[in-house]
Amino acid sequence: MIAKISATENLGGALGYNFKKVEKGEASILLAAELYQDREGRYTMEDVLADMEALIPKKCRTKKTVFHCSLNPHPDEKLSDETLTQIAKEYMEALGYGNQPYIVFKHSDIAREHIHIVSLRVDSRGQKINDKFEKRRSKQITDALERKYNLIPSSKVTEKAVAETPKVDIGKGNIKEQVASVVRMVLKHYKFCSLGELNAILSKYNLAVEEVKTEFRGKKYDGLVYVPTDDKSNKVSTPIHASDIGRGVGYTAVQNRMQKSKQTIKPLIPTVRNKVLQAMRTSPQTEKDLRSRLEEQGLRVVIRKNDNGRIYGITFIDDEQGVALNGSRLGKGYAANVFNGYFSNPTHNPFLVEMLYGGSSVRLEPSPTAHPLQSDTEDGDNLVDELIEDIVGDSFRSTGNDDWKEAAWQRKLRRQSKVNLKRRKR
Repeated sequence: MIAKISATENLGGALGYNFKKVEKGEASILLAAELYQDREGRYTMEDVLADMEALIPKKCRTKKTVFHCSLNPHPDEKLSDETLTQIAKEYMEALGYGNQPYIVFKHSDIAREHIHIVSLRVDSRGQKINDKFEKRRSKQITDALERKYNLIPSSKVTEKAVAETPKVDIGKGNIKEQVASVVRMVLKHYKFCSLGELNAILSKYNLAVEEVKTEFRGKKYDGLVYVPTDDKSNKVSTPIHASDIGRGVGYTAVQNRMQKSKQTIKPLIPTVRNKVLQAMRTSPQTEKDLRSRLEEQGLRVVIRKNDNGRIYGITFIDDEQGVALNGSRLGKGYAANVFNGYFSNPTHNPFLVEMLYGGSSVRLEPSPTAHPLQSDTEDGDNLVDELIEDIVGDSFRSTGNDDWKEAAWQRKLRRQSKVNLKRRKR
């Protein structure tokens, strides 16, 4: 079950959206807590709006006083109204809204039935309901409710969306709509911290993203373009500017997703790193062997090479967890340069350490934590280290690849983060 929470100051808009569905027969009211009911036992838009507005103190300092949430079970779930009502009650109680006035709507306008809840973010004294780590707490609550009511886990919803999203096919037409569908799904379900990692994800769907700089009326702007590709990552169509696709897929949206991902990926890194280590312990002799071993561990790998065949980038993708990690984000021992060295000379596996003991050769297997975790620091961006390692081994600028643009992108993000931090301190 997936919860989507929003905060707004437009109470009439939040209620109106749901009551219009009721009028059209596309929704029904399951529950109204602490709200006025007319003599016939009905709830009207006018009464509920007036009731809630009366509970908001005039001198309330909170601007976004309205809580609007949707709870979305798996599409294959068929839950009774009683079960949905009980789930809504327990969810609101656990999130801290148990004593608040709220109304629950069941929407049936699409095949996937779901519920919407409208409440107030302030109590009768004007004090704001605690919303610290709200989305994180919400996820913990929905996970607990899934277990209690034996619901299909929300991860299955993500897996279905990922599995059902087709590759971009320019032969089918509507290229812009195809690109929009892929990008929105990826930005919603995947975590990544660089354009390189995002491109590794998009490559599965025959799509690539590039940063562009434009100028309008003397002012410079940063933007993104999305480029349809073939199965070998060759461009096959004219780039489409993010602004032509619509909201939520542009420079700012991608930058925000990357910044948020920096914290959420940290608990996932040890798991992905251990899977890579387990695969490498089998000493795969070729890249094909590596892909096969990683698939057994539930990982995909995207390997990038320059014109000379040298590996300059490697990204590991866990579709179930929705995360893409460049090799060196797992630690310096997992960077592209390490894999390039191994596949150039497979007789020596850097993930297995040999030492002499008592006159005989003993092979020791390092623990998953044997390599330093570079991403423990915000500024330790792995891509820069990966570039440095490749520069040492090869003339990187002469390859014509785009990783220098990637490095510039990362530096820009760090500068912007520092500027924003200074502004907040002021």
